[in-house]
Amino acid sequence: MFGTIFSGMSTSMFEISVVSNNVANASTTAFRKSSASFSDLYSGASAETVSRTSTGVGSTVEQTRQNTKQGALMERDGVLNMALAGSGMFVTTTPNSDGTLSEALNFTRDGEFALDESGILRSSTNDIVYGFDGIGGTNLQKIVIPFVNETDTKLTSIEVGSDGLIEATYGAQGTKVAGQLAVATFANASSLQQLGLGSFQASQASGAPTFGLAGSEGFGSVQVGMLEASNVNLTTELTSLIRAQQQFSGSSKILQAYSDMIEKLTR
Repeated sequence: MFGTIFSGMSTSMFEISVVSNNVANASTTAFRKSSASFSDLYSGASAETVSRTSTGVGSTVEQTRQNTKQGALMERDGVLNMALAGSGMFVTTTPNSDGTLSEALNFTRDGEFALDESGILRSSTNDIVYGFDGIGGTNLQKIVIPFVNETDTKLTSIEVGSDGLIEATYGAQGTKVAGQLAVATFANASSLQQLGLGSFQASQASGAPTFGLAGSEGFGSVQVGMLEASNVNLTTELTSLIRAQQQFSGSSKILQAYSDMIEKLTR
């Protein structure tokens, strides 16, 4: 009996933590809400052999999945602020401690990018943003937009197309292609491994990434001057939070009543 009650309290606490994290990140750019699923526990039975009339002995956390529904697009001034309208994620990597590029790829929907002092395109978490080498390239590489070109002419403007093509203009010398943003999709994007701060990595359940160009078939297009809001619905999350708290409170009252009964019987 104690185990059954404790399992109910544990699953309620887990759901409270998941929902609380969703609420706390409701205003985080491109945040994806998570939801927990639970399953019943049966003594000495599997999912295939348990009878429909069997009495369960508790519950357990089955898995936590991300909701891949796209959040609303909100305006944000700046040519390097971008959102993906449709499927896909931007590709980034966290530099090693010595400044070299890591082989591990990260993926994010947060397109709040900026140039560092060396002209390297970076994400809001200071990861290096990957693109392809030239128009329609296939090799991933960091995108560098120098502030001064080979003739010491200063950078005057940057343009980003819906296909992720980045062009830099240096005075009257015309434009130069700096690279083209890489976009990745997954067969099961809801099972990506969360890294925090809106970043993810591929997992066995998500499958390997498929790389492509923004705007091509199966890949979303780049919207410049926009950022994606979180897909958290506060009304829904607060309702779930209240329900989970009530479940925990109910389980704790049952535990107290059971403890009192055992105490009376053993006096």
